[in-house]
Amino acid sequence: MSVTYSACSPFARRGLARRRPRQRGAAILMAILTVALVAAVASAIVAEHGAAIEQLEGRSDQAQARWLARGAVDWARNVLQFTKVRGQRELQTGNIDTLTGKWGEWAIRVPPTPVDEGELSGEIEEMSSRFNVNKLVNLGVVDVAQQAIFLRLLVNIGLSESVADAMSDAVIDWMDADDRPRPKGAESAWYAEQRQVILPPQAALLSINELLAVRGMTPALLERLRPHITALPSDADRINVNIATAEVLAAYIANLSLVQARKIVLDRQQRFFTTVADFTARLPAGNSYNATQLDVQSRYFQATGRATWGVASTHMQVLLRRDQGRPEIIRETIL
Repeated sequence: MSVTYSACSPFARRGLARRRPRQRGAAILMAILTVALVAAVASAIVAEHGAAIEQLEGRSDQAQARWLARGAVDWARNVLQFTKVRGQRELQTGNIDTLTGKWGEWAIRVPPTPVDEGELSGEIEEMSSRFNVNKLVNLGVVDVAQQAIFLRLLVNIGLSESVADAMSDAVIDWMDADDRPRPKGAESAWYAEQRQVILPPQAALLSINELLAVRGMTPALLERLRPHITALPSDADRINVNIATAEVLAAYIANLSLVQARKIVLDRQQRFFTTVADFTARLPAGNSYNATQLDVQSRYFQATGRATWGVASTHMQVLLRRDQGRPEIIRETIL
């Protein structure tokens, strides 16, 4: 015997009532999942878009910072050109460079200065008053006269003669053309056995920081040397006696003691040297020197520009050579 129920019977109504909540719950769950999916996709799109915008803004800020730093370098070139032209115009003896007074107006530092959405600072540093390490080796061959100057300089900063000899040999081996070690030096065979292998380039230095890889050099020793040495092109063969440190003067003037050199540095603050002859005339008796290695003006300068713009910052260093016209850019480094 079969039993049937009409759609309107109580039993049918109870069956529909049981199905409707389940259907409604499933619909609500699907709606929630759909909304969650859309929200997740939208969030990912917004995040990706935001990252792209930040990346573009970062690139734009970096470009602006570099242009600002370049502006500081161009300012330095203008200053150096102006002081050179003025010196040639006003001085009968030619240009003079000092660290103080009228002829030292180029030696200024620009403190951090707000510029629109960024900040700019910089300075000009004279390089021609320092011993040019690249003069130790000329066309792959050791320059004995320059080596003697370098040895005296190393002793003047406090090294013993034996340590100075070893340091001098190691630096020369780093740059000379052959691969035969000097008595206290080191060539490729020694460097190849070290934990961090950096072989000698057998070439001139681009920066004195390269000396950190030389046998016997330490960060502390390099910092002691830094105010007295530089790495310039081979045509930089004169030092400016108006700016050179006492240690450098005593290295270039044979038999000049460090005490005497310090007195010269103190005296020149009151009366700078107008010519090389003026300088040599004021030296103590009994000293020997090569006048062609001395000067009262400078050719090489390092201009530094530091800039920030938005989220980016740039530190630019440029080596400049000043001859007759606008200083020429020799090399540029972004730090």
